[in-house]
Amino acid sequence: MKKKAVNGKEGGEASAEGKVRLTAGTRIILRIVSIILYTLILCAVFYTAWIKLSSVKTENRHALVEKQLSFCQELVSAKYRYSDIISIKKSSLLSKSYSIIRYSGILRAGIYDITAADFDISADEKSVVIRLPHAEILGNEITQLDVFDEKLSIFVPIHTQEIFDEIEKSKTETAEDIIADGFLQDAERYAAGIIASMMTSAGFESAEVVFVP
Repeated sequence: MKKKAVNGKEGGEASAEGKVRLTAGTRIILRIVSIILYTLILCAVFYTAWIKLSSVKTENRHALVEKQLSFCQELVSAKYRYSDIISIKKSSLLSKSYSIIRYSGILRAGIYDITAADFDISADEKSVVIRLPHAEILGNEITQLDVFDEKLSIFVPIHTQEIFDEIEKSKTETAEDIIADGFLQDAERYAAGIIASMMTSAGFESAEVVFVP
């Protein structure tokens, strides 16, 4: 009877030790699972924070480009000074009139509304591509007007409006000749250089400017 009691006791101790070992193994597994969960939570937190910071940084970059472009809503990138002489002659059987006028003007070209530009910033935020509307004539003004010679008769008067009309006609023809020589293309090239310099000064490593309809 004593021997059986001893055997029963030894069996109970072995069973208890097995339970202890099982509990320790479970704790190890729980620790590993906890570490994995904490790691995943931290990764999720850092990823969310990185996304938010990246979004803010990208928004700041976009705001920076828009601010730079807003500095010059109308970009005059090319000017051309010119001068011409017009003459108006009128005559009748009794008399004649004429007026010879020398005038100077300036033709301006560039981008009418620079804020209408569209742009894309690269993923690494080191470069930017800016799309601008094509250059156009922004102004064609008279800067100086002199009467070179004239003779007027009350029988065939030369009216002021006739002189202005002739000057406007001459201005238009002169502008067409200047444009035909590549004036607008020059304006676009200068505009691209100006905008690219603005972007690199703002911190971009490279800036490309393209013109679209």
